[in-house]
Amino acid sequence: MAKFYAYLSFENAKESMDYYKDVFGATLLQRMPMDENMAKEWGLPTDNLENTTIHGGFVVLGNTIFCSDRTRDGEPFSSSVTVMLDFNSEDAEDVAALDSLYKKVTESGVEIIDPLKEQFWGGKMGIIKDKYGLVWMFHAQPYSKLQ
Repeated sequence: MAKFYAYLSFENAKESMDYYKDVFGATLLQRMPMDENMAKEWGLPTDNLENTTIHGGFVVLGNTIFCSDRTRDGEPFSSSVTVMLDFNSEDAEDVAALDSLYKKVTESGVEIIDPLKEQFWGGKMGIIKDKYGLVWMFHAQPYSKLQ
């Protein structure tokens, strides 16, 4: 069965992956630097290739996010929600993980767009923008009510 993953492009994915490791507690899945032949083929500089990322990935609370360097002209992230981490509000361990991660992330100096708080649907929600402009929604909902 196919799986769905977020795939993000950064100006410097290696630096970004280190940031998510430090701030979000991400574990690094992999990071592959661009090789000289590929850089030449794409018309990119061939110096400092060890700091480039043609494909990488990291894991936040069991969720894999893949990434690479933005090698072509491309738009930076939009101001809309880019990534949502969803938790089961009926599971005490999930709620504790949500609260702990949100606290750690917001203490790092990110922009808080909407503080984490209880919502009318019986869950919690908070939205932040990280230093790269990526907008994260921290969300919990009662999974027993999902259809």
